Amino acid sequence: MSAKEEQLLQLLGLMARSMTHMTASLTAMAFDQLQSQDATVQKSAKRMIERMQAINEELDQQWELVGQLTGERDQELLAEALDFSLSPARKEAVD
Repeated sequence: MSAKEEQLLQLLGLMARSMTHMTASLTAMAFDQLQSQDATVQKSAKRMIERMQAINEELDQQWELVGQLTGERDQELLAEALDFSLSPARKEAVD
């Protein structure tokens, strides 16, 4: 695999991982909003959860593609394998 292909594969993996984290955060926020006493907020939260479910299904397809390209099927191992380009400052934030 050429260096450019590896970079594109890494970019695809990082984008899928970022979207996965973002959808998880939005879903968690929507579940928190379900606790609201306001019926409108609850209704909005339910719609958001449904939307996030649809997006997560698309993300699963992206992860499957990345897995096919790398030969790694385990999403967590794949994310770790694609994480070798973290900057030192970001590594510290993660640790």
